[in-house]
Amino acid sequence: MLQVALKCADQKILYITGEESDQQIRMRAERLGIKSENCFILTETNTQSIFQHLESLKPGIIIADSIQTLQTDLIGVNRQEAFPRSKNAQPRCQKYSKHTNTPVFLIGHITKDGSLAGPKVLEHMVDTVLQFEGDRNYGYRILRSLKNRFGSTSELGIYENERYRIARSVQSF
Repeated sequence: MLQVALKCADQKILYITGEESDQQIRMRAERLGIKSENCFILTETNTQSIFQHLESLKPGIIIADSIQTLQTDLIGVNRQEAFPRSKNAQPRCQKYSKHTNTPVFLIGHITKDGSLAGPKVLEHMVDTVLQFEGDRNYGYRILRSLKNRFGSTSELGIYENERYRIARSVQSF
């Protein structure tokens, strides 16, 4: 997704990461060989801080890598209403997206058996769930739709790996 963010030169993009440092993101961007004046990086996990940055930057697209690392201090009033800290972050992202009409891409981890890690509610609240399959040692990767509120899930794309990036779509089915 960093490659996509860097290539979207006509949109102001905020790439939020809770797992990597500024230096790690910078090194990945340099390996990709893509420069962008409109891609802003925020290394943060606290949603209150993230939403303060969103209000000042007003990006056209938001990418959160990964949703499981985002946390909020805003939990329910009593124990029966309280969500786990990370579970409460996704509804805030959804509310912001709907209120501002800003696309939000939430990147999530998958478990060893291939299912989405974390609460099942994440999968129900988004419009589309895509899974990127393959290994960096193989020449191709597959992009598969597991959920698509607006279309078919029986399509997939095959992408060719280059040294440090995904080069191009080979075929869509």
